[in-house]
Amino acid sequence: MSAPHEVQAVWKVMAESPEPAQQDQRSDSTRPSEGRRARRDSASARLVMISAVLGALLVFTVAAALNWPSSDAPRSGVGEQRTSAAPPPPFEAAAGTCLNWTEPDASDLRKVNCSEPHLFEMTGKSEVWARFGPDAPFPSTEVFNEIKTKRCTDVARRYLDDRFDPNGRFEVSAFLPSRESWQNGDRTLHCALQQPGPAGKLYRFNDEVAELDQSDTYEVGTCLGISGTSLSSPVECSEQHSVEIVGVADLSEEFDGGFPATEDQDKYLITTCQERLKDYAGSKNAAEDKGLALYWDNLEKQSWQAGSRKVNCKVAAPQEEDDGFSPVTGSVAAEVSISDQPAPTTSPTPGVPATGTR
Repeated sequence: MSAPHEVQAVWKVMAESPEPAQQDQRSDSTRPSEGRRARRDSASARLVMISAVLGALLVFTVAAALNWPSSDAPRSGVGEQRTSAAPPPPFEAAAGTCLNWTEPDASDLRKVNCSEPHLFEMTGKSEVWARFGPDAPFPSTEVFNEIKTKRCTDVARRYLDDRFDPNGRFEVSAFLPSRESWQNGDRTLHCALQQPGPAGKLYRFNDEVAELDQSDTYEVGTCLGISGTSLSSPVECSEQHSVEIVGVADLSEEFDGGFPATEDQDKYLITTCQERLKDYAGSKNAAEDKGLALYWDNLEKQSWQAGSRKVNCKVAAPQEEDDGFSPVTGSVAAEVSISDQPAPTTSPTPGVPATGTR
C-alpha cells in the first residue's frame, strides 16, 4: 500500500527475482483432486513453512501428518519424539484445503472446514526440479523465499482463475521440503494463501479466498500500532499508534470501466476521503487541525484486474525525513497527542497466529 502524498508507507517487502526460462518437467497442481498423494520418500517426517513479511523471514517445522482420517485425530507435535518404527505419512493437503493452528510453532496444525476461522488456504503444488537438480544443495532461507514468492504467486493466480491480487490482503506462503526430504529428492512446494498484518502476525479468515474481497483494507476505527517509526499490529487508539483508519473508499462508485490512472484516483479520493473524515471526526479538516495528515492508498493495475476496488482513508503524523511515523495517542475523532520521540521498537515473530480480527 502506498500513498502519493504525505506518506509513503511500505507494508510488505517480498524478495523476488526472475526464474530461469527453462520449464519444469513436472506440472503444477492447482485444483483440488481426490485421492492424489504427494510423491514423498517415507523418511520425510516434516516440512518447513516459510513466511516473509516486512523483510523478516520465518522458518519453522510442522508435523507432516495431514492425511489423518479425522480432523480431531491426534498428531505428532514439533518437539515430540516418535516411538513407532512405522514411516511417517506423507504430507497431503490438496488445493482448497484449509488449515488452522493456535501454537506459535504450528504443532497443533489441523484441517478445518473453510467456513471456519483458519490461517491457511492451500492453493496447489509446484515442483522446482528445473532449478534444483538431484545433487543441488539445500537452499538458504532467502533462496527458498524467492522461490516461494515467484512460484506460489503463479499457483495462486491459477487457483483463483487469474483473480489473485498480489497487493491485496492475502499473501502467498508455502510448506517446503525439510533438509532430510530434500536430500531424498523432494522438490515440491505446497503453496497456500495467508492473511498477515503489518507486523507479520497471521490473522484468521472465514470462507474461501475466491469468495472474499481481496482489497487490502482495515475496518474504520482501526488504529495500527507503531514500532520505532514503522507500522505494527492493530492496537487500541488510546495507545500509541502510527495510523488511524477513518474511512473506506470504493473506487467502483466512480470508475466502472478500465483501470483508472493514479492521478484520476487521487482526484476522486481527495474529496472522498475528506468526506469520510468529516463523517468520522466531524470535520473534513479534523486531521490538519490536530497536526495530522490525511492520506489514502492507491490501487495498482494488478489489483484492479483481480477485482479489488476498495482502499482506506487514513490519518497519521508522518515524518518527512524517513517516510516513517511519529507516535500518536488518541483518536482524531477526539483529542490526540503527538510525540516527538520514536516509539519503542518491538520484534514480533512473523507467522505467529494473532488474536482478534485484522
